[in-house]
Amino acid sequence: MSPVIVLLLLIATASAALAHLIWGRRLIQLPIFLLAAFAGCLLAYASGVRLPLPLFTPAGVPVLEAVLAAWILLIVASRLRV
Repeated sequence: MSPVIVLLLLIATASAALAHLIWGRRLIQLPIFLLAAFAGCLLAYASGVRLPLPLFTPAGVPVLEAVLAAWILLIVASRLRV
């Protein structure tokens, strides 16, 4: 498996788990949070958005940008009535 996919999955899983601890009420929200976090990480990686900061990018993944995009989509997902 590619290191990019592994790193994106790790970032998405950690973000989704933390979001579920903060906002989660039911178990059905966990897969929704996982999908939202992975979509955010994938969007940040695919679009190539980079902040003008000299940050470390392991395997070419912009970690800070991926985390920020994941949390933006997690906030949107937390507002859904599921």
